[in-house]
Amino acid sequence: MAIKYTWKITALKKAPSMDGLSDVITGINFEYKGVKGTGSSAVEGTFNGACPIGSPDKDNFTALKDLKEADVIVWAKASHPVAHMNEMIEKQIADKEVPKMVDA
Repeated sequence: MAIKYTWKITALKKAPSMDGLSDVITGINFEYKGVKGTGSSAVEGTFNGACPIGSPDKDNFTALKDLKEADVIVWAKASHPVAHMNEMIEKQIADKEVPKMVDA
């Protein structure tokens, strides 16, 4: 069964002013979750991360009050490689599906 991945923005960091613009996002905290299965048999793994955002693009600047979570997720995806996060989540899920043996 395939793993379904979702993004959730958990926090934003901002500068009150930068390059003549107000309330500029400078960093993103996020949760990237993978779920395999459904209902009571679902198994999940989570990657919590943070990424900086570069200098604002004055020509394409979106005011903080007009930002949507989907916009911020696009920035996070551009700044944080998903391949590594997917590997980490796949390992978490595999460890939950087949727990490691430990000495009693």
